[in-house]
Amino acid sequence: MEYLATFDIDNTLVQSSAGHVDSLILAIKDVYELATRIDVINYHGMTDPEIIIRVLEHYGVDDKIIRSKIKTCMDHMQLHYSRIVQSENIVILEGVLNFLTKLDQKGFLLGLVTGNLEEIAHAKLKKIGLGGLFKFGGYGSDHINRADLVKIAIRRAVNQFDLKDHIQIFHFGDAPQDMKAAREAAVIPIGVATGIFSAEELESAGACRVVPNLKDADAILDVLLDSNLIP
Repeated sequence: MEYLATFDIDNTLVQSSAGHVDSLILAIKDVYELATRIDVINYHGMTDPEIIIRVLEHYGVDDKIIRSKIKTCMDHMQLHYSRIVQSENIVILEGVLNFLTKLDQKGFLLGLVTGNLEEIAHAKLKKIGLGGLFKFGGYGSDHINRADLVKIAIRRAVNQFDLKDHIQIFHFGDAPQDMKAAREAAVIPIGVATGIFSAEELESAGACRVVPNLKDADAILDVLLDSNLIP
């Protein structure tokens, strides 16, 4: 049996990054000439391109203009973040490093499924020394929809590691959108209640199991290896 585990980043592995938000606001101002705030929408659980689109829609920007410039906006966002991250204090959540290390030692293939644009995702993890643990991923720069990001990540892992049958795949995330995306992609959703959403909300969204955090690595690993745990 091959085991794959994919992870959301913000509020699952690290605390949400203020610099990430700043880079998005600056990019929108650069490309759409619009001064805005991110909290004009309920952005939690959205991918970066979805946040950009929903913010612009809130201000009544024409859809054709939004779509025609979205790639440029994402490029600007990644450029801004590459500068911001140099001085940003990114806080890794307690227990994360030990848990990831234990999974890696047990032979799990670790990947990312995140709404972050790819360069931003890797910049965050490189800053805190986690980048080398993740071998594949699906990113906000790949697709606006989280379920598609799960599928993209899995496809990349299968191709990169020549995986065949007997694959067990888990996805860890802190938001209901993570749980729904995992369900849609037919992988096992594991909720991590380290964000703004409660265990009940994660369960309602489809989580097979919810853990309060990633501190108890051995207990979580026992859950993952439980043969009765099914999507």
